[in-house]
Amino acid sequence: MSKSTNCGWQGRLRRALSVTCAVLIAATPMVDAFAARKINSGGSDSNSNSGNDKGRQSSTGSNASSGGTTPTKTGGSNGSTGQSRRTAPPKKDPPPKKDPPPKPPKEQPPKPPKPPKETSPRPPKRPPIIVMPPVRVFVPPLPPRATVATPPPRRVAQAPVPQQSQIKRSRDREVIVAMTDSVSDGDALALGTGLRLNVEVQYRSTLLGLKIIRLRIPDGRSLASVIREITRRAEDDRRIFYVQPNFVFETAQASSVLLNAGVPQYATEKVRLTEAHRIALGRDVRVAVIDTGLDASHPELAGAVVDSFDAVGEGLATIEAHGTAIAGIVAARQQMKGMAPDARVLAVRAFAANASRKSEATTLSVIKGLDWAAINGARVVNMSFAGPKDQLLQLAIEAGERQGLIFVAAAGNGGPKATYAYPAAYARVIAVTAVDSDDKLYDKANRGSYVALAAPGVDILAPAPSAAYEMSSGTSLAAAHVSGIIALMLERRPALTTDQARTILLRTARNPGANAKSRGLGAGIIDAASAVADME
Repeated sequence: MSKSTNCGWQGRLRRALSVTCAVLIAATPMVDAFAARKINSGGSDSNSNSGNDKGRQSSTGSNASSGGTTPTKTGGSNGSTGQSRRTAPPKKDPPPKKDPPPKPPKEQPPKPPKPPKETSPRPPKRPPIIVMPPVRVFVPPLPPRATVATPPPRRVAQAPVPQQSQIKRSRDREVIVAMTDSVSDGDALALGTGLRLNVEVQYRSTLLGLKIIRLRIPDGRSLASVIREITRRAEDDRRIFYVQPNFVFETAQASSVLLNAGVPQYATEKVRLTEAHRIALGRDVRVAVIDTGLDASHPELAGAVVDSFDAVGEGLATIEAHGTAIAGIVAARQQMKGMAPDARVLAVRAFAANASRKSEATTLSVIKGLDWAAINGARVVNMSFAGPKDQLLQLAIEAGERQGLIFVAAAGNGGPKATYAYPAAYARVIAVTAVDSDDKLYDKANRGSYVALAAPGVDILAPAPSAAYEMSSGTSLAAAHVSGIIALMLERRPALTTDQARTILLRTARNPGANAKSRGLGAGIIDAASAVADME
């Protein structure tokens, strides 16, 4: 009884263990499927359902075995129970997960440009202050082309009271006062009122950097006494820079004969101009002619005169022979052969006929002409006139020379006993005397150590107004020859200075016969071919 009981208990235990093992074996595919679904959420739902069905079948078989039915063997035994194990079909790997497309980089908005540094604007250059009489409308010139700034003026010693001989070479009852540029028009008028003088013209000189005032004496006081009074006023009024008479200058031409037709030029052979023209023609070099009004419509000057200026500013501008002749010697280009036929003439009318119908210029008109020439790009300034020593004119020439202008002047026609003629006698000017076709000194020419060299100036063919020609003599014509030849030199060397031009001209001048200097010819007679060739 006990044995059968034991056998029954053991049999029930074995069956319980067998059922437990069968349940575990059947649950294995379900655990795998569940794990795979967790790992790959994109897996197929059918695989999970199939695994569930198989689990249910295995569970059903296990329940049958527990009811005493012996299952049919299909494979290897499972331990001592002999239960067959069914395996799940192999799972396919899920497709690889595609990476999402890369997001395009965010476009950065362009950085705004940095604002420019704020700089204080430069004040505009002050235009020239030019006050002219109401009888003529004056058009202000163009801004100065030169970059060289005029140095601040230094106050010079006041001129001594002029002697009677000097007063005779000045405008009657006219005084020139130079004041600092800061003086207003009202201040100038107040000065005139305080001195009992009439203010006629106020003009600002760009070369001098000074205000030039022309005053007229309305009463019986003498010019000398008025200059003394202004000089005393200058001791307390530091704005007054200088006081002097309004000096007068005359053209340096002694005689002329009108011709109906052109005649041969001997001057071109004397200076060897043909040889010089093989090297240079003075192309585009600007030569200022400070002279009388000229006939720019003359056939010889067709296209030669590029601009003109009336520095007199009073009365009717007239055409005169002297200025026409000087411009023709420099740049004639038809029947005549000018020294520099490709040069450009700047015509400045600084001379006007006086009561005796003789042309004369003044301190003020010449300074105005020099200012305009410098502003308009002149490189050579021809001054075929002569007069007394003039302090303000000298300062203007020195300022122009610092800006690159080369000044040429006539030595004068006062004769062997005449005093030095100005502006030729200033140190920064090339003074020229005249010779004839036989290389003899012009008998009316001034003498003096200030004479640099000579050029043809006797019986010179030159254009005259109304398409005519004339034969003229004088140091004026000699100076024009030298001005034209310097234009040839400037074409070859645009940076030529006054000292360099003087050195080359004196070194290459020919010395006819005896010592030229003792004969009043300076270094000799100009040789254009040698001077231009020396520029290489």
